[in-house]
Amino acid sequence: MPSPSVLHRSFASRLWGVLTLLATLAFLDSVFEYFWPANGVHGTEGALLVVISTLLMAIAAGIIAAHIAKGWFYILLEILIFLDLWGTGVAAYFLENWILLVLDVLALIVFIIHVAMPCRAVAVS
Repeated sequence: MPSPSVLHRSFASRLWGVLTLLATLAFLDSVFEYFWPANGVHGTEGALLVVISTLLMAIAAGIIAAHIAKGWFYILLEILIFLDLWGTGVAAYFLENWILLVLDVLALIVFIIHVAMPCRAVAVS
């Protein structure tokens, strides 16, 4: 049986993979809403801001999922993703983009699960 540290890392990687997937789907939805002319937010600056923020969130989550970020950079990306999740959720509500809002709430739930996970023990030599 794998050690608890390996299981913790594996579960955390899966969570970041899910968050990357949700952020990518949110990006695709926001691009669709930005270019689709039959809605009220077609081509607006607010919709463009959501496109850019969801792209940055997907990139940041992908960097963490790929284990590229370490130390302070990891913490910085976590904080920026958290702020991006809240900002995108508020923007999705104001833009009345319900699919984006659902994807954002699901991503926020995944992020909260990640934060609520107990830290793995670190051996001190």
